[in-house]
Amino acid sequence: MDERRAHAHRDPAGSRYAALRLARRFRLAQWHLQAQPLGTPGMTLHAVLALHGPSSLASLILLFALVCILPIGGVGNVFGVALWWLSWDWLRGRPDMTLPARLTQWRMDQRWSVRTLQALAVSYRYAGRWSRPRMQGMQPPWARSLWAAWIAWQALVIFLPVPMGNVLPALSLVALALGQLLDDGLLLCVSLVLGVLGTAYAVALGHVTWLLMSKTWHAVMG
Repeated sequence: MDERRAHAHRDPAGSRYAALRLARRFRLAQWHLQAQPLGTPGMTLHAVLALHGPSSLASLILLFALVCILPIGGVGNVFGVALWWLSWDWLRGRPDMTLPARLTQWRMDQRWSVRTLQALAVSYRYAGRWSRPRMQGMQPPWARSLWAAWIAWQALVIFLPVPMGNVLPALSLVALALGQLLDDGLLLCVSLVLGVLGTAYAVALGHVTWLLMSKTWHAVMG
């Protein structure tokens, strides 16, 4: 027990307590915003990031990936590019990223702010219940470039105009970010599985679309 407490004190970002503390923080912010009158301005991206405490690439990737899942037109394009830039910071080993003011001041409406806070609170709560530091060999220093390339690839799949093609790669990056935050290598394995499935879905749907377009072209021109 003393060893576990010592580990949590040394690395709060990788501890179970940190995940549950973040969950409570986002849940309180959600309740506070829900209690406001309808039409109250929502939260800016900067305000959501501030709830994480010190900014980190993992928390940014988690937030951007969760936003990409929201069914809002154009979100995947904007945050897919942002995730791609984050992959470069990951490659260079930077602990955080300085975001453009235009992006940090981007404001969601009240409804989507509440949903984003709820999604983050639920994610951290469940992660804190069953996740723990394990399989640390999944993050050796020499693999940084490989994980950076993986983030860039998932960002590209999110950016592609494939119906529902952003869901699996976004969930892949959610798993990767949680794995980094909680030092859980099993979540990194989950990230790989989800990313492969998302890539396969995008390729298969693109192939079917190409065949249909090709047959339509030949039918019209023939």
